[in-house]
Amino acid sequence: MEAYTYWSPQQIVSSGRYPFTMGQIRHLLLYRHRNNLEKVVRKVGKRLVFRMDLFDQWIEEQASQSSR
Repeated sequence: MEAYTYWSPQQIVSSGRYPFTMGQIRHLLLYRHRNNLEKVVRKVGKRLVFRMDLFDQWIEEQASQSSR
């Protein structure tokens, strides 16, 4: 069994590693079914968390799609 790293939206914003505000993260979460983030976001109870390896992969896919 692999151990994955999960971050809350607050951790993503406060880390400084990603250029997202809390409003942008909320927007991504709200429309996750449209922007292909469904596979990245996990629901744990009432909370939503991001699986970070898939989130990094999703960001790279967005960069390659915008350059087309």
